[in-house]
Amino acid sequence: MRRLLAALVLFCSVPRCVLARGAVEPNFADEFDGTSLDASRWDDWVWSFPGRRAGFLFARDNVAVSNGCLNLTARLLRDDEKTPENLRRGFDTYATAYVRAKEKTFYGYYECRAKGMKAAVCNAFWLYDPLSDQPEKKFRLGETTEEIDIFEFFGKNGTVTQDVNRVYYTTVHRLKTPYLEGIVHGGVETLPNRTKSTTVDFDFWADFHTYGFEWTAETLTWFVDGKEVFARKNDHFHRPMHVTFDCEIMYTWAGEPDKADLPSVYSIDYFRYWKAQD
Repeated sequence: MRRLLAALVLFCSVPRCVLARGAVEPNFADEFDGTSLDASRWDDWVWSFPGRRAGFLFARDNVAVSNGCLNLTARLLRDDEKTPENLRRGFDTYATAYVRAKEKTFYGYYECRAKGMKAAVCNAFWLYDPLSDQPEKKFRLGETTEEIDIFEFFGKNGTVTQDVNRVYYTTVHRLKTPYLEGIVHGGVETLPNRTKSTTVDFDFWADFHTYGFEWTAETLTWFVDGKEVFARKNDHFHRPMHVTFDCEIMYTWAGEPDKADLPSVYSIDYFRYWKAQD
């Protein structure tokens, strides 16, 4: 009975765009029901993106699977982490968390159910790095790399005057190589209709909500709790990318969080991906 109920809930939650293709079972899913991250599917650290020079590093011990969720923590840097190497690289104040799918995925429907931090920390669900396995292109002039931000949001306002509370950010980026995560050497292309800010009627930290994204050869469409919030033409996003969850301190966007709000946790209840049918 329990399995039947779970299957029924899954079927009812599948968006119409997925059902239209005849696919109910996702091609890649993680319910995060275990006690540790599935290392065969996910990385909790990558050498090319250890943090940002703005002042935080990605710490592997900030990634945990417990209580049926993937939990990503943002906290203050510990004294033992303030090594000469980290300080020299600009990782001097905060430690956050990062998880990336090992295998790249492509057109289809992406969904997670998540609850954000009650802090001025950016919680993100995104796709990026199509050239991860082609360093001869990624780190030289003459190519581009793409990024799709399924969402970025903050739990509270930070030290910058911009009001980010309850704002759901959806954005696309096209960057010129050479490119190293966090450092764009080649420049950023200007894209039409590249971003939208949607004010929602709930606090991201108060409860779990469902966030979805449909990626086809023609269009990119974003959803919150099954409702479309943004759509644009797919002009440049035609290569597989890595699914990524992370949390970051955005100094020039929301500013720094109130340190009294840390540590704080961003929780992902599940991730599901339905591959587009040929």
